[in-house]
Amino acid sequence: MATVHCVKCGLDREGMANPPFRPGTKLAELGAEVQSKICATCYREWIGMSVKLVNETRMETTDPRAQALWLSQMRQFLNLDEGTGDPWARFLNQRVRVQTREGTVSTATLVGLDEGTLSLAEFEGGTVPAGFAPSVTGASGSATIARDHVSTLDAP
Repeated sequence: MATVHCVKCGLDREGMANPPFRPGTKLAELGAEVQSKICATCYREWIGMSVKLVNETRMETTDPRAQALWLSQMRQFLNLDEGTGDPWARFLNQRVRVQTREGTVSTATLVGLDEGTLSLAEFEGGTVPAGFAPSVTGASGSATIARDHVSTLDAP
């Protein structure tokens, strides 16, 4: 296998033997990009994050909107959109300390983000704190919060 300079971790590491999406499919071009820019280790980390994202949000993987969200999260997690990426994307699949504008401080795992919302799970203490909306998917211990309600997001 070839060595790649990984845009996720910034290291020269062993790449993937095969692209993650089969040639001839609509994601073939993305698969080639991932194979050329991401090391095998970081892609395995994405797979773990992907499982958590699907399970914690109870994502319906056959829904085209959910598929688009999954691909967007993958691009952010793997840092494929350098320069235009979300500064908080580096915290995906990690424990974070979140402070709301109202002063509530909580520690949880960041499992997803989009333009207006952060999705978190595994809250310290097991309960969703005030100021967070329990996930509409019904996943126990999952919640969302509007970005404009967050004053600080960092490593605990």
